[in-house]
Parts: sequence; structure tokens; C-alpha cells
Amino acid sequence: MTATAATILERVRISPAKALDLLAGEIAMACHASQHLDDTLGKMLELIAPEERLKVMQDLHAIDLLNQHLTALANFARDLGLQASEEAAVDLTSALSHITLGDVVKRIEGAATGVNYGAENDDGDLDLF
Repeated sequence: MTATAATILERVRISPAKALDLLAGEIAMACHASQHLDDTLGKMLELIAPEERLKVMQDLHAIDLLNQHLTALANFARDLGLQASEEAAVDLTSALSHITLGDVVKRIEGAATGVNYGAENDDGDLDLF
């Protein structure tokens, strides 16, 4: 599902602290998915002949670096959120329109507004273009 298929409220305004916390949560979810991929590929590596393993080790290392990068960004956003003002408000509407995964839009908008939009399908965020 794409963001264009998701209904975005006319204006979504929340504190910068909450916006950064929502961002950190989404990055953490991406990190969890990436870690799962890393674990699965590690198991598959055991099935590959030893002389072939070296060919994919660099790619597995790249996934590990991606996990570390995502974790660092989540922690960075979370820390900024702790420092940010609860008083001011930011408008998420424009930022949400740039997200191409409808389920991500629903989670962020739902958390920002307190409305549970639920998942329209259980297939996940995969979009095939």
C-alpha cells in the first residue's frame, strides 16, 4: 500500500519531541527487520560451500553496518526528542506525504492523533511497482 492510498488528515500537528520519538520508533522497526535479514542470511551462509562464503561475507558485513547505522539514527532521534520542546508544534502533513509505505503513514499518523487506523491488509509494507 502506498501513502497515496492512505488517507492523511488535512493537518497533523504534534510536538517536535513526539515527532522525533515516532521517527526513532520507525527507525528501530527498520533496524529490527534488517537484523532479522542478517540472521537469516547468516543461517543461509552455513549452507554455502566454504570457498563460496568469502564472496558474500562483504555483503553480510554491509548489513551489519546498516543495522549499526539504523540503531545510531534511532538513538540520535530519540535523544533529540528528549531534548525537544513539548510546547511547540510541528506539522507532519507534508512530511507524511513523502512516505511511500501506507502502513508507515498509518502508524505515525495514528500515534500522532491517537486514532487507530488498523491494517487494511496483513501482507506488510511491500509494494511492487
